[in-house]
Amino acid sequence: MEQGEWDTKIVVLTQFATTFTWTYVYVFMPFYIQQVSPYGREATLLWTGLILGVTGLASTVFAPIWGAMAAKFSPKRLYEAGMLLQGVFIALMGFTTSLPFLFILRLLVGCIGGLSTLALIIISSTSSTKTLTANVGLFQSVMTTGQITGPFVGAISADLLGFRATFLVGGLLMVLTFFHILFRLNPTPVFRPGPSQARPSWKRLLAGWLVCFATAVQIVFLPSILPEVLASLQVAGAKAIRVAGLIVFASGITAALGAYCFSRLAVRFGRRRVVAFAGLSASLFQLLLGFAGSVGIFTLVRVLQTGLAAAVIPIIFAEVAEGSKGSTIGFINTSRFAANAAGPFLATWALARFTPMHLYIGLSAITALSLVVFSFSPPPFPSRMGPEMVKGTTEKNA
Repeated sequence: MEQGEWDTKIVVLTQFATTFTWTYVYVFMPFYIQQVSPYGREATLLWTGLILGVTGLASTVFAPIWGAMAAKFSPKRLYEAGMLLQGVFIALMGFTTSLPFLFILRLLVGCIGGLSTLALIIISSTSSTKTLTANVGLFQSVMTTGQITGPFVGAISADLLGFRATFLVGGLLMVLTFFHILFRLNPTPVFRPGPSQARPSWKRLLAGWLVCFATAVQIVFLPSILPEVLASLQVAGAKAIRVAGLIVFASGITAALGAYCFSRLAVRFGRRRVVAFAGLSASLFQLLLGFAGSVGIFTLVRVLQTGLAAAVIPIIFAEVAEGSKGSTIGFINTSRFAANAAGPFLATWALARFTPMHLYIGLSAITALSLVVFSFSPPPFPSRMGPEMVKGTTEKNA
């Protein structure tokens, strides 16, 4: 295996461990807060929202900063430091009963949450032009897999081991990941894309950010309103909880498959074509959710829609990562963090005022509009990546 491909596999594995640990701890965090809170119900709910939400907000702010730092320091060294610090902060959460201190620890974890930007930078610098899109697709797919498995294992661990021991296990996993990077990942120089590389214009970059944001919102919006949606499908009580878990789990699987498979199709058929097909198809299935008359049809439409929406993000990420500075890669990466924060809020706000169909139409329209803007923005690369690449475009060294 070539050095570049080896480094990609290492980074992908470490990102699985990171997303697994984040969701492994996240799933029982509200119960832990409720147990240790000295406040009343309303204040405890407020603290719960602040503690859970601050990590994503901080990651949105700091992702471009981590990318910019890669131009001054070795991405590998930054990646190592971030993993170690996250492990320490997560372990410390199990030793505090102070909600303000827990808030600070979650804030600090979020400040280091831009590590996925460094992972993208390392993949970009070690992948060839032909393999970059597929490698970013694998990266996104494995991260989604970590998000699927983390809550399931975390819930079992918290039940069997208790909260403190589960926090310690999460911190230990991050520390082990640090040592894995330290001894297995090859040294990486500071990240400075060559002047000959094509870079996306600011219009293309903003359009790409909007597409990634819109499709990511399509992925994350549903869990927050599933009780209402399932009730409209005549599913309630304990059955609704089981069905909701099945829908979320199945959607996560198709999201991972979509990111992996369509990234490889983009190498063959071109990024622009695959982004347009997957994004518009996801928007169509988003609309079809409003016409599902049974929970079985709703689930089928949802899992297909999620797989198609997830396919868009790594392809655009790969385009940006191929010729951009670290801060630019960090900027496009903030689209995921922003969507994770905005999706549930938009869904609950819309459903409180309108019908689910209005919500589905709105999400589809936003995605379709962003795709139109993206399609008319000038591409920085040939529309078809392959042996027929335009003269003058050379492969980066693996």
